[in-house]
Amino acid sequence: MTDAFGGLPPSFSDHYPELARHKDLRAAILATAADHGLDLDLETRSPDPEGAPTIAQFESPRGTMKVDLMRTERGFDITLYSNRGWLSQWADGTTADLTEATGVLAAWKHGATVTGLAQRFPFMTHLRLSQGYDEGNQVTVMWDLQIGDPTFAQYRELLVALRAEPQLAQMFPFFSMWTLRLVKDSLRKQPGELRIQQKDNGSYLLWSSSETDENKHEFQQLDDLVAAAAALQTEL
Repeated sequence: MTDAFGGLPPSFSDHYPELARHKDLRAAILATAADHGLDLDLETRSPDPEGAPTIAQFESPRGTMKVDLMRTERGFDITLYSNRGWLSQWADGTTADLTEATGVLAAWKHGATVTGLAQRFPFMTHLRLSQGYDEGNQVTVMWDLQIGDPTFAQYRELLVALRAEPQLAQMFPFFSMWTLRLVKDSLRKQPGELRIQQKDNGSYLLWSSSETDENKHEFQQLDDLVAAAAALQTEL
């Protein structure tokens, strides 16, 4: 048996009596915002997936804000996606209170920080890199995260040596397929990156995003690699 609310089972819609008064989740959020004087700016909402009354999406200056309904119990799952660099999302969390969920969206849209958001809405959590991007020190934070990550313990000596070189310390480091990438622009507005692989025999391969695999440079000594990487960085 299904009800008129998007063809969902009554057991589902029973968790959300607010939705009985509105056609879908987005309409319910907008009504809640209006009731509490919260501005979500209808003109900047993003289109919701067709035929999905249980999902609502809105735009913010920092990326899409999405709310999903939980199915087995009452809960509004909130995800604040990112449009900044290599950060996929700012924060997420779940609340059973639609007014709280709407408050999160409004606060984020109008400039709340990730730490301020967590203080006001303790159910919202974020990663250290999110705070780094929010505070503008994402490069420093990412170096700390990579050096401290036990997954890449075998690269720690390499990472520490690269960071000690001032030119390279300004680059944004991350791993992809066990290749260390040092990116010129942490906001992804400009191209250019260095790539480094550490081989089983202890040597290193270095090349840039503008070079082919045939142009990889091999180094036996870490100091030589760092010096070559710093020189190659100036050519990006």
